Amino acid sequence: MPHNVPIYQGLSDEDVERLSSDIAQAYTTASAQQTATPEAGDEDDASVADVSVILGSEIPAVPDLLGIDPAVYRQINAAIKCGKQHLMFYGPPGTGKTTLAQHCARSLASRHTLITGSSDWTSQDVIGGYQPVGNGRIEFIPGILLRHFDRPLIIDELNRCDIDKVIGPLFTILSGQKTTLPYRLQVEQRDSDFFEILPKPNPSARKGIEFAPSAAWRIVATINSIDKASLYQMSYALTRRFAWIYLDVPSDLNGFLLQYLAREQIQEVTSQELPLTSIWQAVNSVRLIGPAPLIDMVRAMREMDSTLDFVATPTEAQAAIYLDGFDMFLLPMLDGIFRDGAQTITQAICEALHLHAESALYRRVDQRLQSVSV
Repeated sequence: MPHNVPIYQGLSDEDVERLSSDIAQAYTTASAQQTATPEAGDEDDASVADVSVILGSEIPAVPDLLGIDPAVYRQINAAIKCGKQHLMFYGPPGTGKTTLAQHCARSLASRHTLITGSSDWTSQDVIGGYQPVGNGRIEFIPGILLRHFDRPLIIDELNRCDIDKVIGPLFTILSGQKTTLPYRLQVEQRDSDFFEILPKPNPSARKGIEFAPSAAWRIVATINSIDKASLYQMSYALTRRFAWIYLDVPSDLNGFLLQYLAREQIQEVTSQELPLTSIWQAVNSVRLIGPAPLIDMVRAMREMDSTLDFVATPTEAQAAIYLDGFDMFLLPMLDGIFRDGAQTITQAICEALHLHAESALYRRVDQRLQSVSV
């Protein structure tokens, strides 16, 4: 996110002189706009009671989150019990990582904060930095993490930011050591103390100088494995500070869809393979996609035809509805696939929907998949 004034990570004597000449004009500009911060969720007001830790209970399975391997919950609970404070959920898109991260946070504390990664982030957004405060002055302003150091922090899609740069100053904290930030309490006093972050709760921490987490604080982050090749990577040293828990696509795609359709009272239970399953299997042979886009697809198709039978062979009109749902929710997630993969998916869709090679719908499928392929 762009900043309207220079960001001073630390102040040498030259910095102080430059800052003094810049600050009056910079403040006039900055005060006219709201300071940008990462989007937060579940924040509280000053009137809300302190965040409390929920102790002694297992992280239960999420009832509404179908298709999660039981091993996921075993690993979550084992990590927490053995003292691994920070959790990383990773895997294909649409597998429920964000939902599970929020579920864990709610199970461990009475409140949490949710932010979503951005390539524009700096450590100032998350940890803090110097900002204008009026009358030509600047002060250290805590970022969203230090403002909510009393609760779990969920960082969704963490690898969309430059991870080491953004939370690098927390590395020593995640290692159990305190860290000194490059920010003075009194900006223009060369012998001023610096702000510090403590690694553990400390009731005797110097208020306003030392930031200490509460017993409820931890980082719960998510990463889409589909993005790992193109987005920022996490260093090995920082990686080791997390327990990594993989969320895979359901092992039984047809069983998942049948279970979902039965739960939503859309379709009676059957053992027959659905046309939608064949499409999903073909997509996953090229790029793994979790259940969430398929659920969105089913819901949209039901809005287009409330009588649609997901078991029966679709008519031409119903095949068009399948393709509408595919275009809305699956096609955008296939951007950048190879042409042979696009052809594989095209063939599977046309077989599942009984489309002839000379039909307009066949040409539509082929053209759109080729348009997202490389």
